[in-house]
Amino acid sequence: MHLAQQTVLVVMMVVFSSTLVMAAGLVLALRANEAGRLWAVGHVIASGAGLVVAASASAGSAELGALGAGAYVLGRLTIYRGVRVYYGMSEQAALLHGVGFVALVLLMLLTGLPDGSMLMHALAYGLLALISFSTVITMLRSARGRRSIGGPLVLASHLVLLISQVAALSYGATFKGFEVTPFFLQPEGSVWPLAPLVAVLLGLFGFCLMSMEQIIARNESGARTDALTGLLNRGALDMMAVSMIARWQRDGEALSCLVIDVDYFKLVNDTHGHHAGDNVLREIATALDNSRRASDIAARYGGEEFCILCPHTDEHQATALANRILRKVRAIELPGAGGHASVSIGVAELRGGPSSREGLWRSLFATADRALYQAKQRGRDQFMLASSMIEETPVGDALQSVTEPQMIV
Repeated sequence: MHLAQQTVLVVMMVVFSSTLVMAAGLVLALRANEAGRLWAVGHVIASGAGLVVAASASAGSAELGALGAGAYVLGRLTIYRGVRVYYGMSEQAALLHGVGFVALVLLMLLTGLPDGSMLMHALAYGLLALISFSTVITMLRSARGRRSIGGPLVLASHLVLLISQVAALSYGATFKGFEVTPFFLQPEGSVWPLAPLVAVLLGLFGFCLMSMEQIIARNESGARTDALTGLLNRGALDMMAVSMIARWQRDGEALSCLVIDVDYFKLVNDTHGHHAGDNVLREIATALDNSRRASDIAARYGGEEFCILCPHTDEHQATALANRILRKVRAIELPGAGGHASVSIGVAELRGGPSSREGLWRSLFATADRALYQAKQRGRDQFMLASSMIEETPVGDALQSVTEPQMIV
């Protein structure tokens, strides 16, 4: 590709002007998304810095070029912070801010030296290559990026940037005696002078996709989870149960259900207030989540009632989970001098019933719920197997037991 330097500068200004406008809009659109906000702010800084660098090249001002280069490094560091946040790593804001500030000061100081232009370009390209390399390594080490649609685009853009930055350093060191020249001031016959600009556009598009995917995933998660406990909600539990029952019909593998109710929960709310009651529910939900296996499904069914579905598990195997839950819940201290929490658990295995999957699920839950009622009748803080109930409690009584006031001791 043979492009005149003036043409490259014009294209550079058009590209950075476009990315500046797009990124400025994204700052508002992604303000509720921490990683997306950092990406957008970083692109605003980098795009504005790119325009300053282009203007300095046209005006021949080394000081303006150093300011633009330093700001561009700050922008790329902010984007890298967003990458770290997205992948659940520590943001390291203080360290990266410090690196950016030191780089800016050094770039400004280098303009006063005899070889200041060459040193300034070498420092800027070296830092940018290090940032691109760190971003690539961070993304390659995370499986989350490989599942994302935008992740590969961002990864490709940083690989192109890294290659361009390393190529500029290598070319200058090998053929020009360490004279490093920016891509937009390369001779007319240089190869792919616009590759970094294309990479910037590709990266911005990829970051937009990653942000949108994260927002959509959080919205979907919010629709499936209980806001108080973080467990699945009743609607999500019903969907998972029907799916598990379909697998039970197909493969014939055991499926068990635990219905769990907090003992004497109303007493906590009446004595210490609903805020204290919410804290108890959260702690119990954590105990349930920590007790279950990875294949088990835990949900808040409503109020102080929870449910766990255990695939590939018969009724007697499920007692191991019931015992773990009882032990963990007994370790939860109640507010004031209320002692420790306890739960009653009904355990049932799916053995047949209605032909429909929804009917089978309702039958399985009702059976476990009747066992739960028996556990409460026998003194609470224990579990009851549905198959071991001496006498069948009428469904109407079981439903009445769910609605009657209950308290925690």
